[in-house]
Amino acid sequence: MSEKDELNRFLPDENLNNDKLSVEIPAEQHPVSPQKVPSGFDPMGEIQLRGQAYRGLAGGRAPWWILISGWFVFGSLVGVLIHIALTSPSLTIWIFVIIMAIPLLILWRGTTAKLSNKGSRER
Repeated sequence: MSEKDELNRFLPDENLNNDKLSVEIPAEQHPVSPQKVPSGFDPMGEIQLRGQAYRGLAGGRAPWWILISGWFVFGSLVGVLIHIALTSPSLTIWIFVIIMAIPLLILWRGTTAKLSNKGSRER
């Protein structure tokens, strides 16, 4: 294809004046969320990402399958630790039980928030 044919494909009217030709440049698109997503590769960004994930989980915005699988995983770990703590004469194992109960508290908040959101949406 010759160069003139290619130009005619885009500008078919040869009588157009160069002054009448214009190029429209769209406005700069802003991101939907104005908050900058933190990087998970630096320590502070990792802490921010974990906080966002825990807030989403505790706020009831997590899907049901995440809540149920979290109850199975963390609940079974805490159950095993409680069994070990009850059979062990040492009291230091209870520190590990308390630490492992923190994810269960987050899951509890998320489950209650999810159930309360579901109840308020049905009304």
